[in-house]
Amino acid sequence: MSEHLTLLDVIERSTEYLNKKGVTNSKCDVEWIISYITQMIKLELYLEYENFLDEEDLKKIRRCIIDRGKRIPLQHILGKVNFAGNEIFCDKRALIPRPETEYFTELIKERISSKYSGKILDLGTGSGAIIITLCMEYKNCEGYGMDKSINALSLAKENIKLHNLKNIKLQKFDWTSDKLNSSYGVIVSNPPYLTNDEWNCAEKEVKVFDPKDSLVSKENGLSDIYHVINHAKKNLAKKGLLALEIGIGQKNNILQNMSGAFSEIELIKDLCKRERFIFAYKK
Repeated sequence: MSEHLTLLDVIERSTEYLNKKGVTNSKCDVEWIISYITQMIKLELYLEYENFLDEEDLKKIRRCIIDRGKRIPLQHILGKVNFAGNEIFCDKRALIPRPETEYFTELIKERISSKYSGKILDLGTGSGAIIITLCMEYKNCEGYGMDKSINALSLAKENIKLHNLKNIKLQKFDWTSDKLNSSYGVIVSNPPYLTNDEWNCAEKEVKVFDPKDSLVSKENGLSDIYHVINHAKKNLAKKGLLALEIGIGQKNNILQNMSGAFSEIELIKDLCKRERFIFAYKK
């Protein structure tokens, strides 16, 4: 990039470069990168599109665009993501929080009283995005984020510190072998639910930069969901809420596994009209 490039020049050339590298939503990614480097809101980029960028900003933008061309996720390049209105650090240590999961947290809040002050357990907490969002909403609740990955827990700890939250405890927990020793009023989970075939078809950003064991599960993607349900059967309080994010085509097996232990079961579609979320109450 030349030091005599306008904002519009950089947007157009960078977008063309990323298109050639097979990056989807390339223009949007370019806008985010330039906005991040220049500290301008995205609208300003076009209000001031004829302005020239200084050489130092151009160098930083160029490095970020090259990284994005290598299919490094935008969120890793920026080092953070906006999740439910809050900044969340993200990197290779945990799964990047998705828009579907952001919607998931909104649906959870719709089903919990605004005065809730009990225990909320997030199984497979990853970056901590879900439990942080809920504990910022329910300031008097007790939040618990559990994960088998020490790396994920270290990232969640940084995010909790970022928001100065005192009502969340983190714990290493392997749901395939460990046991919970408490009762919870709410249990939420976005467990691994992809099959190996789905993983093999995923974009490079997912296959190279997301932890595979945070996405792929045995038994056609159902094994980890079953473990979460089993823990909920034993440790969810009576009339307590279980909230699950699930994969495509899994609902019938999951509903069968839940039968007898839960009532008022809801199957909710995501914003793309795919069956994605299950909510149920312990009998």
